[in-house]
Amino acid sequence: MIRARAIHRTEYLALTLVLVGAAIAAKDQLSWTFWLFLLAPDLFGLLPASLMGRAPARGYLPPRGVWLYNVWHTFTPPLLIGVMLALLVPFGSPWPLLGWLIHISADRFLGFGLRGDDGGQAVF
Repeated sequence: MIRARAIHRTEYLALTLVLVGAAIAAKDQLSWTFWLFLLAPDLFGLLPASLMGRAPARGYLPPRGVWLYNVWHTFTPPLLIGVMLALLVPFGSPWPLLGWLIHISADRFLGFGLRGDDGGQAVF
């Protein structure tokens, strides 16, 4: 399991570096929305989820808030939004979503994964 975790973190480190490299390459096109979306998973996922009841232990989220945290910390929503925007509004900016993806990949690299039903870190 330790070896799998090391491989998992190495993959997310590589993804984080690629995404940060893309952000550096596009630094002249980034706006305040990039920075908002970089913090969005914690502002709109972690903070409200922690207010949805009593946490069973320190470092856990209240079980009622786990779904909200997990929605904001998965790759599916930003990728779906990006595809929909590319199809519907081809001249829109993808850079805010890049901030969201950087946040998720950096969290995974640092060891913060999705939450389990009990509010603790889920084991992959």
